[in-house]
Parts: sequence; C-alpha cells; structure tokens
Amino acid sequence: MLFCDAHLHAACCRELEKEPSSYGSDGENSYYGASCAHFIEEFARQKDIVGQNGGHILPFFGMHPQLPLLENADFMESLLQRKEIRGIGETGFDLFTEEFKANIQAQEEAWQTSLALAAAYSVPAVVHDRKALDHIFRDAGKLKALPAVIFHSFAFGPREAFSILKHGINAYFSFAKQILNGNKKSRACVQELPLDRLLLETDAPYQTLRGEETTGPWEIRRVYEEAAAIRGTQFTELCPALQENFMAATGTALAAGTALATDTSL
Repeated sequence: MLFCDAHLHAACCRELEKEPSSYGSDGENSYYGASCAHFIEEFARQKDIVGQNGGHILPFFGMHPQLPLLENADFMESLLQRKEIRGIGETGFDLFTEEFKANIQAQEEAWQTSLALAAAYSVPAVVHDRKALDHIFRDAGKLKALPAVIFHSFAFGPREAFSILKHGINAYFSFAKQILNGNKKSRACVQELPLDRLLLETDAPYQTLRGEETTGPWEIRRVYEEAAAIRGTQFTELCPALQENFMAATGTALAAGTALATDTSL
C-alpha cells in the first residue's frame, strides 16, 4: 500500500532520531510525505533528505506563525524562483497563547507575504491556524487564487470546513493523531467531509499522544487505520483516494504503476 503523509518535519525527525532508514518503502508499503522547514539551516538538512529519498519527500518552506521570521521572505522567494520547493508552508496564524497573540503583527506580515508569493508562483500553501479562523474568511479571496490550500491539523469542525469550501477555496483538510485521542471535531470532519477533501498526516516528530515523546513518519499507518474506522471502511480502500488527494494538493504527477512522480527540477 502507498501511504501519503500530508505534513511532517523531516529534518526535525532526523535530529530526534525518528527518521526511518528509508522513506520510500518498508518492503511491503510505500511512503510519500510533504515536509515543511522554517529555518534556513533546517531547509539545508531537509534538502539533503529529499535528495537521499528519490522524490519521496516533497519540500516546503515557510515562515511559521509561532515564530514568523520575516527576514526569510527573500530566501523563500529564491527557493520558488529556483523551483526548489513544492509550495509554501507552514503559514497562517496562532493565537493560542498570550505570547503568540502578542506577535500578531509579524504573523500578519508573514501571512500576507506568503499568500502573495504563493499566488505569484502558483504553488500550494500549508496553513497552520489556531484561534484565528476569522482571518481565513477575511482573506478568502486571496486563498481562492492559490492552486490548493492544505489546512494542516485542521482545528475546527465540519461546519467551518464546509464554509471554507463554500468560499470557493480549493481546500484540503488534514488530520493526524488528534483523531486517535477522541478529538470530537476532528473525528467529525473525517467522518463527514467529502472524501476528495481529506488528507492525513503525522506532523512527525510532533503531535504525540499521551505518554509518547515523539511521533515517527511511518506512524501514518495508524492514522489511516483510525480514519478508515471512523468512515466505516477498510484502510486499503482509503489509500487510493488519499493518494489522489495528495497528488492534487501538492501538484504531484502520477507515474506508471503505483508510484508517485515528482518534478525532476525539485
């Protein structure tokens, strides 16, 4: 089976020794992942991992809202110019703590810059949004201009997701281990959203369950199995649909057979 992980941090996995020996295959199953980096040094490590794994890791770069490094905007555009990244991510807003709220001006600037670049270079954006859904609706017109918008670890319910779609945004909603810990909103989304709008992820090495220190990329299978149970189907039936969604959201082409082909310029 082919498992598609819509969001991870490959360089951080390597740092924490949670990187598998090969992202490509474990002998029976294949893995593809979309990896985000937020520091120049982190991107260099990510680039090395991308090169070692034959296109199984798709690279993204962004100014994360928890630490929006505005000085990296030019670097991000240079990556887009050289086609070294698949898209921009993460970008968005995080108003979950008072500390994050105090940085709203920088978050706003990073967000607007990211949307403008994503539109100019016609690439998807990976959105991180906590406690700031009003900003998404405010800028729905700008998000509509993007080829795809991946809402990483979507923190809201089905009503909000359907409203985003009604605004004309080509949105995909991604979920990780929160569906394993009884999160009612996330589980409802997995159950009720159209299958062609659904993605799954690990957010490796982050987003752990109680008692866990880290999450590994290959744990995507656990997420697939739980999502299939929520939807009342077999995960083997879920895999092909999620592969199609992953390809569409990341702008990845299908190769002959069951493999995913990536742009050789990346």
